[in-house]
Amino acid sequence: MDNSTLGSISGRLPGARPVAVIDIGSNSIRLVVYERLTRAPTPLFQEKAMCGLGRYLNELKRLNPETVPSALASLARFRKLADICGVRERDIHPFATAAVRWAEDGPDFLAKAEEACGVPIRVIGNAEEAELAATGVRAGFVNPRGIVGDLGGGSMELVRINGDTLSDQISLPLGSLSLAERTHGEKTEAIPIIEDALASVDWLNNVRGENFYAIGGTWRALAKLHMAQTNYPLSAVHGYKMDARKALQITARYANNSPTGLKRLAGMSAGREETVPFGALLLNSLIRKMQPSDVVFSAFGVREGTIYRLLSEAERAEDPLLSACETVATLRARSPQHGRELIEWTDGLFARSNEHEHEDERRLRHAACLLSDISWRAHPDYRGEQSAVLISQSAFAGIDHPGRAFLALCVYHRYERKLQGELMPKLAHLLPRPLQKRAQIIGQTVRLAHTLTAGMKGLLPQTTLLCEGGKLVLSLPTKLESLDGEQLRRRLRSVAREMTLQPEVVVSKHVKQTFFGGLFGG
Repeated sequence: MDNSTLGSISGRLPGARPVAVIDIGSNSIRLVVYERLTRAPTPLFQEKAMCGLGRYLNELKRLNPETVPSALASLARFRKLADICGVRERDIHPFATAAVRWAEDGPDFLAKAEEACGVPIRVIGNAEEAELAATGVRAGFVNPRGIVGDLGGGSMELVRINGDTLSDQISLPLGSLSLAERTHGEKTEAIPIIEDALASVDWLNNVRGENFYAIGGTWRALAKLHMAQTNYPLSAVHGYKMDARKALQITARYANNSPTGLKRLAGMSAGREETVPFGALLLNSLIRKMQPSDVVFSAFGVREGTIYRLLSEAERAEDPLLSACETVATLRARSPQHGRELIEWTDGLFARSNEHEHEDERRLRHAACLLSDISWRAHPDYRGEQSAVLISQSAFAGIDHPGRAFLALCVYHRYERKLQGELMPKLAHLLPRPLQKRAQIIGQTVRLAHTLTAGMKGLLPQTTLLCEGGKLVLSLPTKLESLDGEQLRRRLRSVAREMTLQPEVVVSKHVKQTFFGGLFGG
C-alpha cells in the first residue's frame, strides 16, 4: 500500500511510516504493527497465534510437529498483513527466541519461516533476549530500578536494571511451557527444578527491597486474572503493581488451581490455563528468593525493546508519557498548541502557589494540559466521563496506575465537580486525598482557561493566572477586556475556592508575561 494514501487517513498522523515486529516464541507467534517509530509507539494492528512450537522440545529436541505448519501459515499471514498496513520490507523486524534457538530442526524451520516472511529472521541469543527485555522495561517506565524477569514458553531471562544501565543478566530453562512439559503437569515436581535453578544465581541474594518487573504473556494473564477477580477499575496491565506480601498470597492461590478451574474464572486469558499455574509457582519462588519490595507488571518487553533500539539518542531521551499525550492531542484536540500554552500558563500559577510540586507531579500536570480537550466532540453531558475512560484505559507508557487515575480525574474535573457514575469513585480510590484535591484544582484551572480562550491558541500567552498575596489574580490586557464576564468570573471563583484564595480580575494595558522554560516554553 502506498504510504501517501496512509497519510490521508482520518485518525492517523500524516506521513507516519508503520514498523512491524514479528516475535516467534516458544508458546506464541505475534505480529505487532506500530503506527510509526517513536518514543511512545502505538499498535496499529496486532495478532497472536498460540502455536506452542516448544511444547515437546524437552522430549523430542525438535519443534512441535503438530503446529509447525500452522506456525508457517501464520507467518505468511503476518507478512501479508504487514504489507496491507503499509509496512516497508526494511521496516519488518522478525526474530525467534528459545524454541527455535534450541531445537535440532531449528535451522530447517528458520529457512521455511524466512520463505514465509520474505525477510531474514534473527535468532536472538540468551544474553540478547535478556537485554532486549530489560530495554523494553526501560522504554515503558521512567528510570526503572530493580530486576527484570521475562517469562517465555521456553526460558526465563533475568537482568538487573538501574535506569539506562543493565547488569547481572542470565537466561534459565524455566519457561512456563517447558516446566509444564518436564513435570507432565505436576506442579509439585516443578518446585525443586525451580529452586535448584534459582539457587545457581548468586546475585539474586543481593537484590532485597528492589522492584521486580514481570514480563511475558503468562504473567500478564496472571495480572489480568487478579484484576478481573477483584473488580479493579483499570484494564491496562502495564504498570499494575502489588507489594511482595500480596503477590505471594495471589501466586500461591493461582498456583494451586487446575487448568479446568482457571478456565471457569472471569478474566482468564484464553489459552493460558495450562501455563498460569506454573507461572504463578515460578513468580512465588522468585519473590521468596529475592524478597523484592513490589512486583510491577510490564506490557513492554522484547518487542518494545526492539523498537527502542531503533530510535535515535534524542528520541530515547523523550518522555514517553508526554510524547504519547502530544500525539493524542494532535489527533483529537481542537488546538494542540493551546495545550502547550496551557502548560506554560499553569507553570506560572503553580510556581507561585502553595501547591508545591514534585517533578512527577509536574509532568502529570503537563500531560493533563495536553489531554484537556480530547473529548470536545462528545455530547456535553458525557465529556468528563468519556475523557476519563479514554485516559485511564489508554496504552500509555511512563506512568503507573495511580498516575493514570490522577490524569483521568484532572480532565474529568474540567467538566464535572462531583464524582458521578461507577468508574470515577473507583479511580479516586486509587489516590490519597491530597492528590484527589490536586486533580480537582488542575481540572478547574483548565476549565477556566478553556472558558477564557474557547480552546483556541494565541490567547493564553497574553494573560496570566498567578497567586499574589492571598489572591488568585487573572490578568487580562485591555484588548481582551471584553472576554471578562460572569461566566469567566464564576470559573475563577471555583479555582480560588479550591486553593483557599480570593479571586480577582485585573485589566491593564500591559500584562507582564512570565515564562518558566517548561517543556514547550522558550
